[in-house]
Amino acid sequence: MFDEKIMRIGTNSIKWDRYNDKEIIAMGTADMDFKAPKCVTEALIERSKLGIFAYEIKSESYYSSIVDWYKKRYPWNIKSDWISNSPGIWAGVRICVDSFTNLGEKILAHSPTFHPINDIVEKSGRVLIQSSLVLNDGYYSIDFVDFENKIVENNVKMFILVNPHNPSGRVFTIEELTKIGEICNKHNVLVLSDEVHGGIVYEGHKHIPYASISEDLAMNSIVITAVSKAFNLQGLTHGILIIPNKKLLDTYNSALTGYDFDFAVNVFSLAAVKAAYAGGELWLDELNIYLQRNLDFLINYFKVNIPKIKVIKPEGSYMVWLDCRDLNLDDVELEDFFINNAKVALTFGSGFGVDGKGFARINIGCSKELLSEALDRIKLSVNSLCK
Repeated sequence: MFDEKIMRIGTNSIKWDRYNDKEIIAMGTADMDFKAPKCVTEALIERSKLGIFAYEIKSESYYSSIVDWYKKRYPWNIKSDWISNSPGIWAGVRICVDSFTNLGEKILAHSPTFHPINDIVEKSGRVLIQSSLVLNDGYYSIDFVDFENKIVENNVKMFILVNPHNPSGRVFTIEELTKIGEICNKHNVLVLSDEVHGGIVYEGHKHIPYASISEDLAMNSIVITAVSKAFNLQGLTHGILIIPNKKLLDTYNSALTGYDFDFAVNVFSLAAVKAAYAGGELWLDELNIYLQRNLDFLINYFKVNIPKIKVIKPEGSYMVWLDCRDLNLDDVELEDFFINNAKVALTFGSGFGVDGKGFARINIGCSKELLSEALDRIKLSVNSLCK
């Protein structure tokens, strides 16, 4: 199923069709070159057969699919009346930023961090403060002293947690999450936990929803997630928010007015959420196994054939962070090297802030055949560069 090499050029794919060169292998944008689970495709076909695409309520089965998923998968006993939605993850983040902070206030995020967070904070008239993760021997850890100092010094009002972290792939432990919660609660900092990559976790690690740890953390947090990354449904742009604190939930839902009056949600998104959570678990388990094999292959390939590029071994997500600093290329040269020389398009570290310089992000959510071809190209180009 996952070995099928699917050609997406000419399908209006942002990942593939953004380049004018058809020889390029696209491994940047965070979507996978896999077909969605059959249960989702069938649900969308059945919904389309109705032939009417008018306003649709969020049904009891929609809510129960989310509740049942969290109870079985993690487990976390959430309630249906904690659940809200957004027209996509980034839209949900923006609504939360606008709703729970004021103009000019400070918002904290880890660094490196993906540029949409910076863009959202900046465009909303807030100020982004960054606490750098510490990279030591290929492993990123949280500098809790710096984390708390940044909160205190800048009077931070919100912390945007990304877990699994993008781009490092860290899946934060319960001890790390609890420490984050203790600091944020102590200083009255609201935690917005982006957990959209939580469905992809590798051997020896476990995704823990932030608000599931304790009532204290739940009452001062908002979890935002989606079926998009785990089930490759990004184009349906539907975010799911879990907000146990009724006051926070009411504030969010008030801000949601105009985006959703309970009759403005995409009908296919609703069908996809129900199908993925109700019938996609086996598919997701098999996907995780396949991605684990791709990851093991990639790590070994770089170690043996391209030692100048170091793999930051991810604990979750199908995006892998590569340390390319030993190539001694600046931002422009690094991008030119991969795209025009190797003909492999990645997401480049310059888009993740200062701590991303010299790094690149590669997508292993593809057939092993395509991954192998891309790595062979990189190997030849690095060998040529180092002669």
